[in-house]
Amino acid sequence: MAKKATKQRKKSPAKELPENLLPQNILLVGDRVEADKNIYIHQSVYNKIHSFTKNKTVNESGGMLVGNVIEEFGKTNILITGFVEAKFCEATPTTLKFTHKTWEFIHKEIEQKHKNTKIVGWIHTHPDFGIFLSEYDQFIHQNFFSEAYQIAYVIDPIRKLEGFYFWINGHIDRCKGFYIYDKVGKTITMHPEEAQQNANPSKASVFPLKNALIGVLAAAVILLSCFSIHTVRQLSILEAQQEALKETIAQQEDKIQELTDALKNSATPSEATR
Repeated sequence: MAKKATKQRKKSPAKELPENLLPQNILLVGDRVEADKNIYIHQSVYNKIHSFTKNKTVNESGGMLVGNVIEEFGKTNILITGFVEAKFCEATPTTLKFTHKTWEFIHKEIEQKHKNTKIVGWIHTHPDFGIFLSEYDQFIHQNFFSEAYQIAYVIDPIRKLEGFYFWINGHIDRCKGFYIYDKVGKTITMHPEEAQQNANPSKASVFPLKNALIGVLAAAVILLSCFSIHTVRQLSILEAQQEALKETIAQQEDKIQELTDALKNSATPSEATR
């Protein structure tokens, strides 16, 4: 009986990890955040958002970020577990307005497909305008996403840039970095296009390469400038030496002329005596 009990204990399933445990398999994008918040986005959600924004190159587009919040290690950890497209919006190349129909659709989607989650923020695009929050964006964030844990995610699908913004001490600040996560054992890779643009030591980056080339060119310009200055100085020295040499030759010619005149004068009396 004892042996059977032992065998049953071996077959018993392992306990599942607590639901409030922070992700263990993560990839840092950008720099580590020193503030009291961290942002984690599931790899599937990250890819879904980038697939959604890839061809949104004319008008702004966006949606809601849904997930949960874990208070751990003195930080508010925001976990993004889902994305809901904001349909029925009024969009222009520089603005995005969530209509009543948009909010109705979003809440219905969350209720049906993202149970036990809440809206932790929003995402919108800036086609070829770079990454920032305009005054209109800040108005939206302050009035519709005012909870301390709610964030804004901005993507420029043309310039291939992205960035998060969060509440810090009552102000909306740019987040220096975030984490992409997935279940333990699964490989995490950034979106192919975004991987070229983000500060990640394990990925190639266009901007660092561009900056490096600019640095090399700048160094070359400096070296050429130094060489030119050195050359000009050498030419000045040579010109001064040439002038000094001319003056010396002129002085020698004057002395030779004086000696010649002296010799002529000394020879004249003897010729007169004859």
